[in-house]
Amino acid sequence: MVHAAWLQRTAAPLGALALALSLGACGGHTAAEVQGAPRAPALLADQVRVSEGALKMLSVQPVSQVQALPATAMPAQVAFADDMIASVPAPVAARVVSVHAHAGDVVKQGEVLAVLLSTEALQTRSEVAAARIARDAASTEAQRQQAMHERGVGTEVELRAAQAKLREAQQELSRAQGAAHWLGGGQGDRLEVRAPRTGVVAQRTVGPGAAVEAGTALFMVGDPQSLGVSAQAFEADLAQLRVDAEVSVTLPQLARQVPGRVRHIAAELDKDTRRATVFVALQEAVPNLRPGMQAKVETLGSSARDTVVPVSAVLIKDGSRSIVYVQGDDPGTFSAKDVRLGQPVRGVVPVLDGLALDDRIVTRGGLLLDGAASQML
Repeated sequence: MVHAAWLQRTAAPLGALALALSLGACGGHTAAEVQGAPRAPALLADQVRVSEGALKMLSVQPVSQVQALPATAMPAQVAFADDMIASVPAPVAARVVSVHAHAGDVVKQGEVLAVLLSTEALQTRSEVAAARIARDAASTEAQRQQAMHERGVGTEVELRAAQAKLREAQQELSRAQGAAHWLGGGQGDRLEVRAPRTGVVAQRTVGPGAAVEAGTALFMVGDPQSLGVSAQAFEADLAQLRVDAEVSVTLPQLARQVPGRVRHIAAELDKDTRRATVFVALQEAVPNLRPGMQAKVETLGSSARDTVVPVSAVLIKDGSRSIVYVQGDDPGTFSAKDVRLGQPVRGVVPVLDGLALDDRIVTRGGLLLDGAASQML
């Protein structure tokens, strides 16, 4: 079924249509026949014969081939793969004291990226110290009650109460230690924000003196080996894209063109731009590649030679049939051939089945041959 956006209903002028079909499949006789001229061969159901004058109104060209027809071009930029870039957030509300890493810096796992000051961090660490003191006191009391119970001078009730209090103190200490663990390094009210992985700082969002809330992303650290290209595909181009498809990536700043492969296609379109993000992995190492560099991605309609015809050559019949008129041995005779098409690209459309390379087709004026058809856009 041909997409409705490809169709444009075009009404052929009655005079041109009458001229195109004159002396065709109507079965009448020409003046030459009346005078004894040889009668033209009978036409088949899918054939049309036009007069010499009407033939001049048609453009007829041979079917052509191109190598690796470019399907579509998409604007893009160099980026890290989503699963290979780590966000470094502020663990609690704090103020930035100092920053030790900048965008583009290579950092090692555990390296200090920034130092923060936080009263919330001080409180959390104080709770750990208080919980540890309470746990130690509860442990001492439980041991004393156990010893007294063994000597027969303590009661079972007092022993059970001391053991329950010890368990509560241990749970509170575990909770406080868990909260303090997410603070990272540092002592007291100072927090050391460290790199979660070895890589390159792709982004830094704060500077000294900035106040940040818990969860605010301070840095983005990515794996330089995972650098690829993030392209923006129009809604209409998504039908031509698939995961693992081979593409060509142009990097104008580096004057390089490298092969790539589609790794991911976003399931959702941006509501404002009506585009979907397509991530492309590069198939060759590219020195001096940096996040944010501009790029262009071109998909390839085929790795082999494509048989193509101008979009203007294709007519839509009965709402779903794609047909092309092919010139016969008699220059004035044309046959309608059903064709199976690929996606139209830059004014041409690949023909998957239905035409031969030696066919000569009507590339302009086809509606003069069939006024009931529609023109493909």
